[in-house]
Amino acid sequence: MKIYPLETIISYAREHSSFYKKLYAQLGENPSLEQLPLVEQADFWDAADRDEVNTFAHIDGQIFKSGGTTGVPKHALYAAEEWRTMCEAAGIHMPLGGLKQGDKVANMFYSGSLYASFLFSYGSFLFSPLQILQYSLSGNMEIAEIAKTVEGMKINCLAGLPSKIMNVLEYMTEQKMEISYINVIYYAGETFYPDQRRRVSAILGDTVDFRSMSYASNDAGFMAYFHKESCGFNEHRSSDMFCKLELIDTETGEVITEAGRPGQIYVTSLYKLLMPIIRYPAGDMGEYTEPEGVPDRKFKLLGRSEEAARVSYVTICPEDISNILDKLGITYDGFQMVITHEDGRDKLTVRIAAKNEADGLLEELYNGRGVLKEAVQKGDVHIPIVEYCKLEQFEYNKRTGKLKRILDKRL
Repeated sequence: MKIYPLETIISYAREHSSFYKKLYAQLGENPSLEQLPLVEQADFWDAADRDEVNTFAHIDGQIFKSGGTTGVPKHALYAAEEWRTMCEAAGIHMPLGGLKQGDKVANMFYSGSLYASFLFSYGSFLFSPLQILQYSLSGNMEIAEIAKTVEGMKINCLAGLPSKIMNVLEYMTEQKMEISYINVIYYAGETFYPDQRRRVSAILGDTVDFRSMSYASNDAGFMAYFHKESCGFNEHRSSDMFCKLELIDTETGEVITEAGRPGQIYVTSLYKLLMPIIRYPAGDMGEYTEPEGVPDRKFKLLGRSEEAARVSYVTICPEDISNILDKLGITYDGFQMVITHEDGRDKLTVRIAAKNEADGLLEELYNGRGVLKEAVQKGDVHIPIVEYCKLEQFEYNKRTGKLKRILDKRL
């Protein structure tokens, strides 16, 4: 496990990454974290495409595909030691989240296609200090086969995307399979919403335990952990040992220190040197739920920021929509992506203030985001809706009057 002082991360990135060298060109020596400019995600990935972010040759480790603009996926790179550290970081916190000696865990996260979730979850459980059994099923398996294995092995912990877990439990209930031994739900990639929890509790009983795997992403890495004794719904504890988390006011750009004030989450990784992550937008809004000065300070996730929309486990960027509108020849004054949660599933509505209308937007979105089409076909999300409306019908920031590109109405 390798962790570096913040000063080392900053100086190394500044010296070996042309992106950070340019970004910090006007700064003096030994700048503090607060003096560094915030990273613009689009600029970061444009530079990454030109190989201007990496600090050394990537000859060992892992490469994963993350959400990007349509047809242009982002590739998150990890040196071997960095990937191990990330998994260990999550693993050492698993007992704090409730993992117990002798637990039997079904890993139902998706694998292959450069996805990270299955491997990261496997590594998280592997590096926990407890003796447990892992069953590497993957979300790619047929639900009937997953259910048969869970029943046959009497697995007590189900780990996966909420939608996959729901499908497995509904199937086992319909087939009148034995489920009394299932008492723990581990989830990641999306929130396990209250209506989904109520349904699972109705199936498994009120004592079932819902636990977030961790707060992490392909590009930013491990950021925070779930603590069973102190974390409520959508709450995590920042991991001071492995990263620096900041909440930034979206209008003023100032660092938020007080509890209860929403801000955009930015992360600085203390173990990633190959592709440094310094004051990088995590893509979510949050607020502190503890006073300043508390170690591993607790915060609550409040939904997605305007970096990207997360519809269940599908990431859709504003650039995806603008590229499609341009391709279809639609002249528009603005658009807004609205995410809601209805009948246990997420729903995306794309609202467009346009001079003209055209067919084919949904088809183009499916073409660029095949995983969205799959999610709709599986019944994991609602069919997206396209609405043409007037610009004055949009929702704007009350302080600045700016159009909100993404509205997360789920929480």
